[in-house]
Amino acid sequence: MTEYLAPPPGPEPPSALPRDPEHPLFAGRTAVVTGGARGIGAGIVRALAYHGARVVLCDTEGDAARATAETALGDGSPEVTVVAGDIRARTTVDALVAAAGEPDFLVNNVGDFRPSGPFLTSEERDWQDMYELNLLHILRVTRAFLPAMVERGHGGIVNLSSVEGLRGIPGSAVYGAFKAAAIAFTASLAAEVGQYGIRVNGIAPDLTDTPQTPMWASTAAKYGDHVGKWVPVGRFGHPADHGDAAVFLLSEQSRFMTGTTLNLDGGTMAAPGWLRRDEHRYTNMPRGLR
Repeated sequence: MTEYLAPPPGPEPPSALPRDPEHPLFAGRTAVVTGGARGIGAGIVRALAYHGARVVLCDTEGDAARATAETALGDGSPEVTVVAGDIRARTTVDALVAAAGEPDFLVNNVGDFRPSGPFLTSEERDWQDMYELNLLHILRVTRAFLPAMVERGHGGIVNLSSVEGLRGIPGSAVYGAFKAAAIAFTASLAAEVGQYGIRVNGIAPDLTDTPQTPMWASTAAKYGDHVGKWVPVGRFGHPADHGDAAVFLLSEQSRFMTGTTLNLDGGTMAAPGWLRRDEHRYTNMPRGLR
């Protein structure tokens, strides 16, 4: 049986995929990554950088973004540009467009999981926050960069959503609704723009160890020996797992794939199960129900 695998010690490698230093996969290509300072976004920035892309990353955390930029330069990117700002603001989108020019790739990574409790107790301001954090910016940023991609006749877009957009998530109905919308947008836009040489795909994460969703934020570490029973591959995800998925989706390795959202979940969608703890609380984690 697969043993529980903790995050790799020390600095995480940027990619598990081989590269040719003299002929990097993304040499001469520019990629925009929103929310690229930490977690999954940083993993995607580093993987694209390792494979030779010029990267423009945007994040509210300027210092963390600049630290990731320095790491990405060391990983192999010829240039990394940081745009510090909130992607929900039109002014930030304008600054991102000015910094990136006409990029080859766009990764809409920004998203936020904030359990809001039962829908019965939610309010419209909560819905608006979820909308802006998990869907509106995807539409706005994509609309900003898409015309130049159409004019050039090529481009690649990757939208980050969640497995919670593919299954019910009790206690976070609005979050799940917007993640489902991001998946539907990915498929529908792909059908529209494939004729212009643009491919649009998605990544739906689950159980990835990041600052936003730390590995044991909701479960005591003593349940570590349960992970092999709970997650089919026997471990939590790492940001580099998502980085390599983005490399695949933006490269010619997936040239006949568009409109698809990949489940990067360690197999949890293949073996799902929510268990009710009481009237309002549910768990899909290895812990007692009471």
